[in-house]
Parts: sequence; structure tokens; C-alpha cells
Amino acid sequence: MIFFIAIIVFVLTFAFTLIGPPTNQKADNNHSVEITTPTQSTFKVPNNGIFSYMGKSKKEIIEKFGEPERIDPTNEGYQWFIYGRGSEKYIQIGIDNKSERVTSIYALGKQLKTDPFIIEKKSRDIYKKVPLSDTVSLNYKGTKIDFEFNEDDLMVRPLIKFGKYWVQLNFDHMTDRLVGVRYMTDEVLVRQRPYSLTYIGGSLPDPLKLSDDEWDAVNQSEAIEIFDISNILRTRYSVKPLDWNKSASDAAYKHSQEMKEKNYFSHDSKWSGDLAKRLQKEKVQFQLAGENIAAKYPDGVAVVIGWLNSEDHRKNLLNEEFTELGVGVYKDNYTQDFVTPFSN
Repeated sequence: MIFFIAIIVFVLTFAFTLIGPPTNQKADNNHSVEITTPTQSTFKVPNNGIFSYMGKSKKEIIEKFGEPERIDPTNEGYQWFIYGRGSEKYIQIGIDNKSERVTSIYALGKQLKTDPFIIEKKSRDIYKKVPLSDTVSLNYKGTKIDFEFNEDDLMVRPLIKFGKYWVQLNFDHMTDRLVGVRYMTDEVLVRQRPYSLTYIGGSLPDPLKLSDDEWDAVNQSEAIEIFDISNILRTRYSVKPLDWNKSASDAAYKHSQEMKEKNYFSHDSKWSGDLAKRLQKEKVQFQLAGENIAAKYPDGVAVVIGWLNSEDHRKNLLNEEFTELGVGVYKDNYTQDFVTPFSN
């Protein structure tokens, strides 16, 4: 799977504008990862903690966690039940639309029990306990699928078979620490296709067909998820969280939509101009602004991890000078517009 990300930052002070050129790039691959396979049977699937909620019913989740703070639709056949917004207990629990059972969990909060994958642990400490390979295989409804991992996959988002489910570990390769943990069924993994793959003996599932209204709901939900996750990471790295900027969000959404519909990927548009013009069109008055864009990621969770692991995008994401954020998602195109208004 090929992901695309790009960045732009510029400062506007009074009548003077300094615009830095955008850097179009893929994730940085100039780092190595050492894989240590356990020599003894130290790897055990726990029977408690967050992982134990995989396969549980919607009723059981509500009994344990209470009513969700928000329910977000997805384009993958499940709904996210959101808990712990703005805290280190943040978690997204995916409830399948048909079976009403848990098919995916994304655990971001470091106060969550995710053993043996402890959030903020060093990768080398985790790899001493769990098996890791550069390929994995599964049989999905008669189709043999082989996932192949490149160096960036192994460094940032390695995949591990965990009992009858899968675990994707999200690392911050700049600190070499675990950021979050994603649990998935075969169905969710195959639908997401977050890695390069080959298959024989059958076919892969077609993407689910959504109406325009359903896509609007998914787009809006992913924008808020990106906002929530970005702020939790900022707080974790001792940076103040950002306030939501509706007008910047409108600008970001229109840019994501235009990139998708007109089939281009850039901060500059021959139809709507650069970031400054797009923000000004939405009447956003600012002294500092920056933008991250991405495409072809499976969802908002994956996008934020991608930005965190790109040196320039990370600068925007964790910039202490920004005070507000607008996020716009259109299908698999994503835009973050960071601003600091003049009033601040």
C-alpha cells in the first residue's frame, strides 16, 4: 500500500508573507529496525485487558464502558464507539453493523491496559516478547493472502497474529516508543489492506458502497477523530491542545474534496489557490498557518500516525505556536489546516 503525505507552513505578519515551498514526500525510510524473535515462549495472549473485548457484544461493551461519548460511522462495516476524549483513556471500539460484536479496537490512551504491548514502551522491549516477521499469511473465505512488509511498515506499523485476531502496533520511530495499538479481525484487516499483498485462489472483498449522505457522515466523523487524536498526542508531548476552527475546517474539507475529484495531490491548486487564499476565502484571519495533507490511507487513525512519523508533518502537528485546527476529510483524502489568529 502506498501512502502520500505533504506539508506546507507559512507566516503572515502584517503585510509581509513568507511562504515556504511544500515538500512532497513519502514516509522517511532512512532508519533501520532490528527484529529480535523470541527464543523462548514468552509471548502469551492475555485473557484480560483491552484485547479481551474483541468479539464481545455491543451490550457487553456498554455495560463495561457506559454509553459512548460519540458513535462514528465508517466505510468498513462497523461503527466506532468513542470513549475517553481528551484523555489518556482514549479508545475507539469498532462494533460490526450486522453482528453487533467488536471487530476492531484502537487503543491510544496510555492508561489503558494493553499488555503485553505497553504504550510508550521502547520497541526493543516489545520485540523481545513478541514474534515479528516481514511477511504474514491468512486464509480469507478460500483466498490465500500474503501481506508483505517493507522497512517502514516494520518500523512504524508492524502486524502480529494475536490469538485468532491481529494486532497492529503504531510506533513513533523518532522516539522509538509505542504510540497506540490496533486490534482487528481477518475481515477488518483484509478490508483495510494497509500493506502490500498478493493473493491466490479467490478474490478480495469489494469496497462497501455508501450513499452520499453516508459518506458525508463518515467524512465528518474521521475529521473529528483526527482532531481528537492530534490533541491527545500534543498533550502527550507536552504541547497545548488545539481549539477547533470551523472556518479552517471548511477550507480543509474543500481542499480534500477538490484533490479527490480533480485527481491531484498538492497544497497549491490552479482552481482555488494556495493555503493563504483558501483560508482567506473562508474569512480565516491568521498570523501563522500550516497545512498537512495525505491520501490513500485506510482511515484517520492511520493518517495521524503517518504525519507523526514524518519529520516535517510532525513539526506542524506538535507546533507550540499553533492554537487552532481545522480538519477536512473527503473519502481517502485528508487535510489539516493549523492556524494562529491575530487575536492570539
